[in-house]
Amino acid sequence: MYKQSLPHEAMTPKQQLQPFSRILAYILERRPDEFGLIPDKHGFVTIKELLKALSETDGWRHIRRSHFNELLLVDPDPPVEITENRIRAKNRDQLPAVRPCTDLPRLLYTAIRKKAYPAVKEKGLRATKESPVVCTADPQSAEQLGRRKDNQPVVLTIHTTKTTARAIEFTRFGEHLYLAEALPPETFTGPAMPKMPEAANQEKTKDSAEQYRQKARAGTYTVDPRDIPAPPEPKKPGKAKKKQISWKQERREKRRR
Repeated sequence: MYKQSLPHEAMTPKQQLQPFSRILAYILERRPDEFGLIPDKHGFVTIKELLKALSETDGWRHIRRSHFNELLLVDPDPPVEITENRIRAKNRDQLPAVRPCTDLPRLLYTAIRKKAYPAVKEKGLRATKESPVVCTADPQSAEQLGRRKDNQPVVLTIHTTKTTARAIEFTRFGEHLYLAEALPPETFTGPAMPKMPEAANQEKTKDSAEQYRQKARAGTYTVDPRDIPAPPEPKKPGKAKKKQISWKQERREKRRR
């Protein structure tokens, strides 16, 4: 816990940002693996990924991009340097190096997007240009890293006896992360495949159509065509007779007499 000798209101802007400066130095100089971060060969991580890591850390969930800009403005010698959307520590002498892993745990864990699960289960996992396949020694850490990409990640269990049998090599970064270039589908297991929304909608439509047919048939009976009466024959066209009015007819007869 950082001790402050002055009330926050009496501090200069630089003094107010010293705790933030120290946590950045800790992450980027010494322990990025503790926060699930893997710097590139030049020591950079993206500010976006660093913000996600800080948002999971008590006391630092309020940090935004503006805090980085403020640090560079008020501190003449900040511990970090920023290039576009990337950040790294100036002093990287204590930054852990990627090293070969000779003591693999029996099980490792990694998390993927839920939407990608069907394809991953069929074809396996491969590293991308941005990142290798990142694994952890416990499922909780894997899920936490997975939530940076998906609100409902799927956690896969990697059986290292199967990876060793297939000569798949892991490297280790720091104390917390295990890295691989590829994982075939036969080397890991996962939860049961979720029911796809399309299939569920088709099943629902099918059920609705059947219910409609059942309701339409309710209270009806089959009609024999022989029971239907024939339509009346149309009347032959002809001149219609005028209706005679009785009092007019009587007057005409009197005149004739």
